[in-house]
Amino acid sequence: MNIRKCLPAISLLLVFELPLFAQNDWATLKVKDGIKISSRHSPGSPFDDIRVELDVTGNIDQLEGILVDVSRYKEWSYATKISTLVKTLGPGKFIYYTEIEVPWPATNRFFYANFELKKNLTERSMQVIAVNIPNYAPVPKDLVQVPLTRGTWNITTIANKSVHIDYILEMNPGGSLPVWVLNLFSTRGPMESFENIKKKMNGLNP
Repeated sequence: MNIRKCLPAISLLLVFELPLFAQNDWATLKVKDGIKISSRHSPGSPFDDIRVELDVTGNIDQLEGILVDVSRYKEWSYATKISTLVKTLGPGKFIYYTEIEVPWPATNRFFYANFELKKNLTERSMQVIAVNIPNYAPVPKDLVQVPLTRGTWNITTIANKSVHIDYILEMNPGGSLPVWVLNLFSTRGPMESFENIKKKMNGLNP
């Protein structure tokens, strides 16, 4: 085989593959009590993608119960002021509304999202994807609509009484926010949320 003839094809392959490697280049932000928080640059948002990894005591049925109970999100999800079920679409599928409380002088955010949960009983695993629905309803007074939020949960059973959570959040909060506010939602927010989930899985109040 003529190596010189192959070089253009190899170069073209590298051009397409390098961005793929870069997209998976997670940088660790914080590790505490078994919770690992990482971030990576997002090409479509000023807000970096956030990844949270942890093992928790319990099973996927317990975690499912927490994730589908929308009215109680404010008990564990950081800065959630209001969260309500809007419409049930089928088993494990619904639309919900959430308002996020943002420190003054910034304005609170809101979004409507499509929630879908899929379980694999054979592998004892579960995936949840929650994606915002742009312009689902008129913008409430004095709120800013979140143009992008996509949360992906990949949950696997690692023992009879233990599951592994791999959560990725892609978000564009919309408007302008101070850097210190963005930092709150990239480290403190995920840490507090998943600390609360660990407590709820153990039957404790956050």
